[in-house]
Amino acid sequence: MIVQTSCFRFIRLLLAKENILFLLMAIFLLVILQIMQSYIIDLSFDRTSIAHYELWRLVSGGLVHANFYHLLLNILGLFCLLVLYDNQISVHTWCITSLTLVTIINCVLYLFWPSTEFYFGFSAALHGLFVWYSLIEWREKRVWFPLVVLLILIGKLSMDTMLTDSLSSQIIGMRVHWQSHWIGAVSGALLSFIYKRKAA
Repeated sequence: MIVQTSCFRFIRLLLAKENILFLLMAIFLLVILQIMQSYIIDLSFDRTSIAHYELWRLVSGGLVHANFYHLLLNILGLFCLLVLYDNQISVHTWCITSLTLVTIINCVLYLFWPSTEFYFGFSAALHGLFVWYSLIEWREKRVWFPLVVLLILIGKLSMDTMLTDSLSSQIIGMRVHWQSHWIGAVSGALLSFIYKRKAA
């Protein structure tokens, strides 16, 4: 009975955290969209379809994945991000920032990377969220750990740029689109400055 009460208390404590609530909402949405992508309708970034006014793909293309392994990889990355810092950000802000990053990335790919015909995945936006959240944490607390995270992320981005056959590409069964990851990281940095001005 004591163990059961402790478990319920722990669950309530987790659900009281904005970051965890966003994680659960994001997992639910990404899984539903992946089921639709896999079995019902193609939602990916498709340049030809976008040119024929299927503009919703500029959003949905960044929320569906090549396969469920690809999805799981990004969910694990999102989990790591959301438990990385104590700073809790509202679910509304997480949702707006995530969708803004997805849209910016896909629009930039469409306008400036004509060689990209198809694109899947939340990973570019995830890179942007890592940069965004780390810069906010650093500005508010002036501690060194977020800067270490950013350095590791830059190292990871550099490796993705140089290695075309990375472990990630083997898991997801397709080449890692490193250009979109850089776009996401830069976009996340820019959005962090906007967030800072709003919070002031």
